[in-house]
Amino acid sequence: MKSLLLAFALLFLPAFATAQTPVLRPDLDKLNLGKRSLAIDGYDPVAYFPEAGGKPAKGKKNITWNHRGVVYRFANERNRMLFQGHPVRYEPAYGGWCAWAMAKDDRVDIDPDSFLIQDGELLLFYDGFLADTRKKWRKGNVSALKVKADSTWNKHYGHAARDLSRIHLTGGVAADGFDVITLHDPKQDAAKGAPQHKHEYRGATYRFATQANRKRFMADPSRFEPALGGWDPNALAGGLHTAGLPAYSMVHGKHVYLFASAESKASFDGKDREARLKLAIKTFMAPRKKSPAKEATGKGK
Repeated sequence: MKSLLLAFALLFLPAFATAQTPVLRPDLDKLNLGKRSLAIDGYDPVAYFPEAGGKPAKGKKNITWNHRGVVYRFANERNRMLFQGHPVRYEPAYGGWCAWAMAKDDRVDIDPDSFLIQDGELLLFYDGFLADTRKKWRKGNVSALKVKADSTWNKHYGHAARDLSRIHLTGGVAADGFDVITLHDPKQDAAKGAPQHKHEYRGATYRFATQANRKRFMADPSRFEPALGGWDPNALAGGLHTAGLPAYSMVHGKHVYLFASAESKASFDGKDREARLKLAIKTFMAPRKKSPAKEATGKGK
């Protein structure tokens, strides 16, 4: 009976996914969007990243997701799932405007086929009759240009704060203060971070055991953040928000997932893992009904 219900839920999941009511971003008027708030001219934002092939790809009209008022299309269901589990990683930098122009304090449209992944972010560029701005970017000091583009975006347009209610934080600190690099790296044992090695990333504070780990995080922060906001995927699959614990972490699909207990982690690593993950994403992306302070806390054994 349970398997029948699960199959039924998965059958209708795409319909549920496109019917969500998103919490709109406060900066929609500053983003480079097409008709009906379509991003990147309909290109798949995940396809640009190594875990999805690293090449531009057109998204399909029947595989979409409305993320806080911005409509994204995806080449396949797997890419949509990756985006839903960690949208902050895959959204284009600078609102989808040309990175070179942003470094020059300007907003210019882009060619979706012209891109770079730098510091873990998707940078898009103009390539047309007037210039090939990606070529200009690569000929220059790419680190300095990125700093200038970041400064322009933050100064004039604002780096939109994400919905922190979706993330499990303890006093503003993520992963219970553990060094998330040690959770990813099999050569390092899970370790607590030190207050002197901290970094704030879009409203969440991360701590690190060493300065080297802090620098590694800063180079690609969205890759190392816990997926699904740090909530236990099994609990999310059942419609609940239960805090995951760093002691029970698992790397899957290049992202780290946190579980509330050893039993929960073991049960997730089974044949129905992808089915559970789909249900977990559905709960994670749904509008929150409770304050995070009222949610369950993981209790490992």
